[in-house]
Amino acid sequence: MTWWQGRRPGADPGSVEDTEADRLVVPRISFPVPARLHTAADELEERTLAWLRDFEIIRGDAEEAYLRHSTLGRTYAWMIPEGETERVLVATQFCIWATVQDDRYTEELGLGGRTTALASHLLACESIAENPQAAVSGRRPIELAYRDLFTRIEQIATPQQVLRIRKGMLHYSVGAAADAAYTAAGIVPPVAEYRRIRHLIAHLHHHFVLTEVAQDFEMPTALLLDEQVRDLTDLAIQIIGLTNDVLGCPRDVQRRHIANLPMVLAHHHGCSVQEGIDLTAAEVARHTDRFAQLSADLRQRGIAVIDRYVHGLEEQIAGHLAWLHETGRYEIGL
Repeated sequence: MTWWQGRRPGADPGSVEDTEADRLVVPRISFPVPARLHTAADELEERTLAWLRDFEIIRGDAEEAYLRHSTLGRTYAWMIPEGETERVLVATQFCIWATVQDDRYTEELGLGGRTTALASHLLACESIAENPQAAVSGRRPIELAYRDLFTRIEQIATPQQVLRIRKGMLHYSVGAAADAAYTAAGIVPPVAEYRRIRHLIAHLHHHFVLTEVAQDFEMPTALLLDEQVRDLTDLAIQIIGLTNDVLGCPRDVQRRHIANLPMVLAHHHGCSVQEGIDLTAAEVARHTDRFAQLSADLRQRGIAVIDRYVHGLEEQIAGHLAWLHETGRYEIGL
């Protein structure tokens, strides 16, 4: 029997030695496109942290120190390395909002069995995204910040892009609700369902739109529905999500929180977590090869807007990997 069987996920974190997290080896993951950092990276981080303080989402010095250590304000300085600073700022703030949302709502409420509280929050967010101008009495700070984001997005994005961002948040809400339901019940989801949950809660469906907004272009709907474009988008989500799973696995092992594919594979297939890490890293490598080939195929069409979209996905993948190597968010013990 493995150490997590018979335990509620997230319960009794134990020590690093107990869980053998410090002995796990994370394989090197690479991407053929080099990462670049936005020239306003420091400004983006400081203004993002100030925004969290303004909305009272940062609740003290310790939380601010943790966020600074995590370099969460630099995520989209890496993932959108070019674009108007004010527009990249919206993406950066949306990303840090999503991280706080995951930590304090999807994960915390799920682990605490408070699924109705999560449902109330997700419904409030859906209502805000649908109409950010509506009355906001009684909203929590994180929901007021969400309203601010959507108010600003409506000012700089096209109507089609606004609808896509709303749809992306609905994707997230479905995944968050499913994730919390399994977590609250103390059940590890089947592998196929975990993969879909991971795909939905990656917060990437709408962040790819934010790249367009930041760089002032728009993918036509007909091209977004193109089979190859959809396949490339899905591959980008899988590469980013599973890379995060691999590099974040040792911390989750130490926390006894089954929140990544390597641990789900180990739980259901009876392999070790290290084998799960190696299998997942190999999957990322296969997806990366497929992404490179499909990108080349799409560029051969000679359609400028597709080229910009492909380039944006490449920058997000490369930038995410660079941020993972920089951040302290996934250090064991945090």
